[in-house]
Formats: sequence, structure tokens, C-alpha cells
Amino acid sequence: MPITSIHDYLTNTGNLDYSRKVRYQKHLDLLPKFIRKSTSRFLWRGSLQHMRYFDHRYRFTRGSDGLAEMRYGNEVVAAGTPISSLIGNIDRPCILALSGPSALDQDWQAVRTSGKLVVGVTGGATFLKDQGITPDLLVVTDPDFCQPGGGHIRNAQGIPLAIEYRSAVSLHTYHPDSLKHRPVSFIERVNKWYGIRSISNEQLHLLNHCPQAPFLIPGKIEKLGRIGWSNQIDLGFYPSSTVAFVALQILVSLGAKDIEIIGMDLGGTPSIYNNARPSRLQEQYDKVILPSFYMMREALKGRGIIIENVSNTCPLPREIFMNR
Repeated sequence: MPITSIHDYLTNTGNLDYSRKVRYQKHLDLLPKFIRKSTSRFLWRGSLQHMRYFDHRYRFTRGSDGLAEMRYGNEVVAAGTPISSLIGNIDRPCILALSGPSALDQDWQAVRTSGKLVVGVTGGATFLKDQGITPDLLVVTDPDFCQPGGGHIRNAQGIPLAIEYRSAVSLHTYHPDSLKHRPVSFIERVNKWYGIRSISNEQLHLLNHCPQAPFLIPGKIEKLGRIGWSNQIDLGFYPSSTVAFVALQILVSLGAKDIEIIGMDLGGTPSIYNNARPSRLQEQYDKVILPSFYMMREALKGRGIIIENVSNTCPLPREIFMNR
């Protein structure tokens, strides 16, 4: 059948090419390192190169609502919950709690008694726990965080988790119990989908060209595809260079209309939780972060969505946000 949309592309495109490359890679792994490296680079060139460094012992199945079951060999690691069902439709004000130093100045007693839905990111669940707050949702998109900081997720038992699929693999590798006993949704980057070929910028624009286009795509696509906005998180997200941007796409996609952001400083100072990696946000601010948030403003214009950033140190212009 002809492919007419992003959803059609994801649900009707098989991963036979990926499976074949995985079989070849297993043979390459038996060769000496100096041969394996160059041959592997050649094998994964082109539209599946985003899968080159993936741990191919892990497999995901795909349903009509995104990635489903996660397996390690023959073991089922997690069943996977559609993102639309993870916490249900959001019908109350939200707080997106980040881990910039300005979060230390927040009145957390007021947050505890506000009745608002609270979303934490990366390692922030431990900090929120110290404030007497159990978040309603955690969002994790950084595979490199999961080795040193995955204990923060493991300790936040039972809390629903939206996690990028490569991050889920890293988390299970270093903290294998962290995905148990909680609802988990596996999310994907736009055009870096699990096991499926990337498509050209022209094809992406063409498949996105419909009255209910899931993505807002810049006219000039940034080389690494980090800038854009997704209104249908089950079809993919744009990462920018901060998990805050992904969390905002998730919240809006789930129906949030009133979002308050705490601790989004976007500076070079370390995050306030233990095991935080050195921040590179300042390096990415001008070329990735700032244009990403302008894309957000364009995508949400006229939709009655309020987003307030309460950080006094965040460099983002206040005009970007839909304040009260």
C-alpha cells in the first residue's frame, strides 16, 4: 500500500534491512578489531547509520502506538505502554521540575500542596523526593546518563517513565531492575526510529504535509535533526539539546494547557542531583536550544497553552513563553 503519512511509514515499513545488518554485524564481531571497525562503518552507512552503535542484543516490537515490547535475547524486559496511556490525558496544571540551581530557591511547600501534576526529568526524582514530592512522570532521553545516574530512576520505584529507547537499553544494562514494576513508554527521535531507515528531508516534509501534520519542521533542517516540534509524541520527538524540550512536547501531546517550568537555567553550572554529567548547554544554546524554543512558540501559537518559565537566570527571551 502507498505510504501517505509518518504513521503509515512507521507501521508499514519493516525492519528486514536492519535485521540483515545485525546478522552481518555478528559475523564482523568475530574479526580482529582493526578490520571490524572499518567494515562495520561501511555496513551501517546510509539510512540505518543511527543504529550502528545500538546494542543489537536488545529488540523492540512496534505497534500502532509506537514501540511496544522490549526484549534482551529471549527475556522480556518490559511490555511497553503507549505514551497516550502512560498517565492518561492531562486535564490539570503541570509543573515541569528541572535540576538547575534556581530550583533550590523554589517554594516546594507550595508545590506539594498545589495539586498540580509534577513531571521530573533525568536524575531529578531524588531531589524531588528530598522535597517530599513524588512526581507523576519521569522523562529520560540521555543514554550516557543512565550508567552513572540510573540509580536515581531505580530508586523512584513505580513512577511512570517515558524513556528514549537507547536510554532504556543503557538503563537496563547498568541498572537492570529499573524498568520493572512501573509503566514504561519507549519514545523515539524523529527520523532516528528504531530499526527503520531514516528518510530524506524532502521525504520527511512530504509525509508531514497534511492538515494535521504531526511535526513542525524548520524550512532549513539542522544537520543532526535536533530542531523542530512534535505534536504526536508516539511518532517521534525533537531532542533539541535539553530533556526539558522533550518533556514539553510530551506534556503538550498529552493535552497539557498550563505548564510551569522550574529549574530550567540552561547554564553551565552542574545540576543539583548527584552523578550529574558536566553541562554543555551553553555550547548548544545559540545554534540548537534558542531556535528550538522559537519553534515551540510557533507551533503553539493560538492554541491557548500557557507555559511559564520561573527561572530568573535562564537566558531564553521571555517573549518565547506563553505567560499568564
